[in-house]
Amino acid sequence: MHDHGSRLASTLVAAILLTVIAGCGAAGSSPSPAPTTRPSPTPIVVPVSSAADAAALVIATDPRFAGAIQLTPDLIGGSKYWKAEQLPGGGYRIELTLGWGDCPAGCIERHVWTFDVDANGGVKLVGETGDPVPSDLPA
Repeated sequence: MHDHGSRLASTLVAAILLTVIAGCGAAGSSPSPAPTTRPSPTPIVVPVSSAADAAALVIATDPRFAGAIQLTPDLIGGSKYWKAEQLPGGGYRIELTLGWGDCPAGCIERHVWTFDVDANGGVKLVGETGDPVPSDLPA
């Protein structure tokens, strides 16, 4: 019986040690941080008070549009320009044209995008027409 008592005592000591070791490991480790909730982005309202404001928002939508200027009657050889039409409700319709191929003579090819820009700065593509834009069109 002495042997049986020693084995029981050894088993009991081993179980206690395992419990203590497991408890220490859990106590020593840092708890996982609680998940943080991320705020949902708030749309930025950019008041549009002029055709130039609306055109600037459109130009910012595509790197190919960088450098576009307002179409004026005296513009000759322009390959990147925009014109505007006021919409009801304070917005603007912006027509942006990219041309290529002998532009000093008026551009042989061109592509036109039409955007509606609302009074709060929302930009929406409403159509496009023209020649396919080459992927290597110089800026």
